[in-house]
Amino acid sequence: MSKIQQLLEPAFSSIKEHVDNDPDFKASAAGTRCTFAITSYENPQASVIVGVDEQRIGLSIGPAHAGTFAIQARPEDWSAFFAEKLVRPYQSYWGILRVLGHNDGISVLGDQQSFGQHARLWRIVLDRARDALHGKPVKAALDDPPSGEETEDDSVTGKYTWIEMSEYGKVKIFYESAGSGPLNTLFLHTAGSDSRQYHSLMNNKQLQDRCTMYAFDLPAHGRSSLGTRQSPQGYALTEDSYLESIGKIIKKLRLQKTVVCGASMAGHVCLAAAIRAEELDVHGSIPCEGCDHLAFSQPIYEIKGADVSLLDPERVCGMCSPTSPEYFKRQIWWQYSSQGYDIFSGDLKFYFRGWDGRGRVEKIDTNICPVYMLTGEYDYSCTTEASKETADKIPGAVFEPMEGLGHFPLTENPKAVLPYLLRALDYIQSKRQ
Repeated sequence: MSKIQQLLEPAFSSIKEHVDNDPDFKASAAGTRCTFAITSYENPQASVIVGVDEQRIGLSIGPAHAGTFAIQARPEDWSAFFAEKLVRPYQSYWGILRVLGHNDGISVLGDQQSFGQHARLWRIVLDRARDALHGKPVKAALDDPPSGEETEDDSVTGKYTWIEMSEYGKVKIFYESAGSGPLNTLFLHTAGSDSRQYHSLMNNKQLQDRCTMYAFDLPAHGRSSLGTRQSPQGYALTEDSYLESIGKIIKKLRLQKTVVCGASMAGHVCLAAAIRAEELDVHGSIPCEGCDHLAFSQPIYEIKGADVSLLDPERVCGMCSPTSPEYFKRQIWWQYSSQGYDIFSGDLKFYFRGWDGRGRVEKIDTNICPVYMLTGEYDYSCTTEASKETADKIPGAVFEPMEGLGHFPLTENPKAVLPYLLRALDYIQSKRQ
């Protein structure tokens, strides 16, 4: 008996009930028939075979090659993945692949294209199997917005303005604002997304009293236009163009003593903005999920022929915390599925290759620009250790790890991130006084 058989076979009936009733599964599996295996490295002959037939699954034990593709991990990985208390990177199989995939025994066997095409299906099967093992209720309907989420009188307002960029030419930029507090706060969105990420926080009454909040879509992102000198292909974000767009928006909106805040690539650029704080008139920086440098590692699986509008959101949502509300993770998934051609990959060129603050973050003057760094415990892309190491290099900077949050803390769980964000704002205001 393999480890995966030992873990899942006793719960086949419950797993099937959880999967068959899942509304996301039913939407994604409509009209689909496929077979894949979940296999344990030590005994691939005793794999769990999942047959998808329209909107239902069948479960059996058989050899890994019975599936068009097989998701393989080591016994200890499957034990950690199906544990009740999860630690990074075991909240998702994407995390296992990215962090541990260079180890023998962790691989995708068989048809790689089919693996990519059916990424949403196998991910839902694994998630619901975990729920079934730990007695969680069957999800028969999509989750409603959490209590406290604004669903009636949204106070975020959007406008367009034009800026002139040295590389992109004239660009029509979409920006949003909310609140009337004394602290000008500029939220910066993550790679391949847009300012919709901040609607929940920008509707928060506490923040509206404390801050006048702004967020904008980078050129060619979301609702912002392609620049007049910008090709629809070949996009690659650079540190200079990123900071130029931030500086142009601050100047165009006549913001003073701005606090910048963002996660992931925006966490990186918050550090870059702190380096050039006087030039940009930035007087506070809250980098989330950022550090001074991330080494680029070639993806272990180049999945050709798969729909990136499905594959990219599946990958990024694997970095969310397993405890974040499904409602917000569903919104992140949708936003990542709806961006322009090559935009996400062009942003990642900055995230992995274009940003290098080593030897520069040490020169940040926190008397001019206080820095308060935040990183979620489930982020396996930029870890809490990487962020703390960077904060330790910046004289006067503060780092705080965030419990129960992942790579998109400001979006995946606004209620949980709010206390951390308020502490960061308190710190910046006290330093400025």
